Amino acid sequence: MIIGADGIKALESMTRARVHDSKPFPSGKSAYRFLVNRQTAIEKETLGDIIMRTGEFSIWRIWMYTTHYNNLLNCVCVHPDALSDVKESENAFGDSDDKRDHKNRMMEIFRDFDPRVLGLLELAEPSSVRLWQLFDMDPPLTRCTGKLGLVGDAALPFLPYIGQGAACALEDAASLSALFPLGTTPQEVPSRLELYERARKGRAEEIHTFSRRLGRDLEPGNEDASVNRSLATKKYIPYIFGHDEYEHSVHELQEFLSHRNESDDPDHSRSLEKSRRQKY
Repeated sequence: MIIGADGIKALESMTRARVHDSKPFPSGKSAYRFLVNRQTAIEKETLGDIIMRTGEFSIWRIWMYTTHYNNLLNCVCVHPDALSDVKESENAFGDSDDKRDHKNRMMEIFRDFDPRVLGLLELAEPSSVRLWQLFDMDPPLTRCTGKLGLVGDAALPFLPYIGQGAACALEDAASLSALFPLGTTPQEVPSRLELYERARKGRAEEIHTFSRRLGRDLEPGNEDASVNRSLATKKYIPYIFGHDEYEHSVHELQEFLSHRNESDDPDHSRSLEKSRRQKY
């Protein structure tokens, strides 16, 4: 069995190309990303009231959250591609050899924002600011073929507006661990990968669609759109965070095995028991 986990950075993914013909495309947005020392931000008079909170801070398309034991602030500034003149063929993934002056351009793009936001952006070290083009992809017809399966961004890349790309990749891994308990034979791999697809495809695509929806720009004065977005978020939060993929996939495997003719599967009982116990 081969699991493709080469993500989105390789636009012509070797594994993806062998499973389906969907390809990532620019979403129309890019993001500046940089790290700031949290204590330095707290000590800045105009920022203290918003930095002291340890959760997420979001204004328009600027996110900030703590990392590295609450010592660093990870800042993400999303904007239309055209404003930073990003090109798909060059440095679309925040490459370290990109020497352009991204900080000054970032300050120019967000010049009309709240002074507190500008104070935060000003703290960025020029050499640390990276420009990332945000890619999207239409859901493919399948994420598996034969003994080859895809996980994470190789299967379906996510826009960052709900922060679930890495989480869904972990769910993919949890699903595989449940569906391939110790003792799974090579002959069983294709049918188990089909089961993996059944367990994961619909949920991943639902979250992918929601992330796209949250990424749409709100038109000025369109309060209904803002309200609808808030209601949709309340609806999806339980769906996203109230799910145990391991238990879900174990159930799928049990259902699958229970419908098989036991005469064709002498290890039926053993496989069921291992799938139940593996989590523990």
